[in-house]
Order: sequence, then C-alpha cells, then structure tokens
Amino acid sequence: MAQIAQGDLKERILRALSTVTDPELDEPITDLGFVKDLSVSEEGEVSLDLVTSTFWCSPNFVYLMLEEARDVVCRIPGITGVRVQLEGHHDSNRINGGINSGRSFSECYASEANGDLGELNRMIRTRALRSRLHSMAAAMARSGVAPTDLLGLSRSDIAADGTTFLVTSRGTTHRISDPADVQRVARYLSFLDGLNRAADGPLVIWDLDGTRPREEELTSMLTLARASQSNFSLNAELCRALLSARLAREPPPS
Repeated sequence: MAQIAQGDLKERILRALSTVTDPELDEPITDLGFVKDLSVSEEGEVSLDLVTSTFWCSPNFVYLMLEEARDVVCRIPGITGVRVQLEGHHDSNRINGGINSGRSFSECYASEANGDLGELNRMIRTRALRSRLHSMAAAMARSGVAPTDLLGLSRSDIAADGTTFLVTSRGTTHRISDPADVQRVARYLSFLDGLNRAADGPLVIWDLDGTRPREEELTSMLTLARASQSNFSLNAELCRALLSARLAREPPPS
C-alpha cells in the first residue's frame, strides 16, 4: 500500500471512529482520547489500540464500544481485517478475545450475562437522543426558534449552508452560525439520520420509535432531557480527567 494511500486510509479510519461514542458519555472516543494507537499494514489490516478512563469500567459498556469500533472500521473499503487491543482494563484479555473472535457479549460472558446487550444499548441510545434533543433545542432557541415551534418542523426544514445551518420556521429563516451551536444541531441530526428517519418526518422525537411529544408535554420533557445532558457532560469531564491522570502515570514507551 502506497504511503499516501495508507495515510488517507488512516484518516478515513479516524473519521469512522469519531462516530463511535462511549455509551456512558455520548462523546466520540476520538475526542475522549480513547484511541491510543492506530496502524495499517500494507495489506490493509488494522491494529487499533484503545484505552478506557479507568481500570474498572463496566465490561458491558466497554464491549458495546469496542464492537462498534471494530464494525465501523471493518466497513471501510480497503480494510481487510481489524484487530482491537484494549489496554489497562481489569478484563482486557477476555474482552479482546471476545471482540477479535467475533463473539457476542453474552457468548463471552456466558455465566455472568443476562441475555445480550440489545436492551442496554436501546436504553443508552434513548438517553443519548434526549440529551442531544436538549442541546439542539437550546441552540435553536438562541437563534430565535422557540421550543414549541420545533414541534412544527421536520428534518427537511433544516439545511446546511457551509459551516452554518438555516432553519425555516413559520415562514422565517433563522441562521445558526455559532460553531458550538452548529455542532449541537449537527449531533442531533446525525442521530436522527442514524435512525433512518424520513426527511419529512418530525424533527423532535422522544424515543427511538419516533414518538412525537405533545405541546403540553414539551417543557417537562426538555427538563428531563436537560438532566440527561448534564449527566453526560459531567461524566465526560470526569473521565477526561481520570484518563489524563492515568496516562501521565504511565512510563513512556521504550
């Protein structure tokens, strides 16, 4: 594999990994610093070294994260194989063996697991949806779109315009240009796109099945969503601090 092509492939891998979030934090593993090392062989085989913030991170959450990381990289054209190596976790060997052999969590943890991770994954994704909903609604409000007006919008009422978003509400076009707010809206829209929601479907949904809140419910629902968002944010800051302290204690490579 030519050096330029290999470099391009690494960039595509990192972009793919940026879509993988820590289940407990709803933040990309690339932003959290969980991707410790990445290499691609001439044959397109990927070695991916990952870390978690603490030695005792829950194996079920870690397994979800590593499965998704492996799968998004496997789907990239030109990749012939992926080896995931989790470092510094109390059950690294077991998790690595399960992930790299293609076993499910329930197969890897047959005596401890109560079924597969489907229900847990659904609960986590619902929390993430609601957290992103609150952030999106706050960004919209700062641009002049009231929360109640969001109920009348569909996905197609928001259009990307360079590095900004244009939102058409009640015949008026609002521009979202603050970079942080653009990111908040983009993260919510990417979640909707991941659910394969129709472009003419409602912008605001409350669960993975696409339930649309009633107007009289919206305020209380956004209050609950704010709690989810605050919990994710606080946990993410704590995990960053723990990981930074942990890596600072590790000896440099010889």
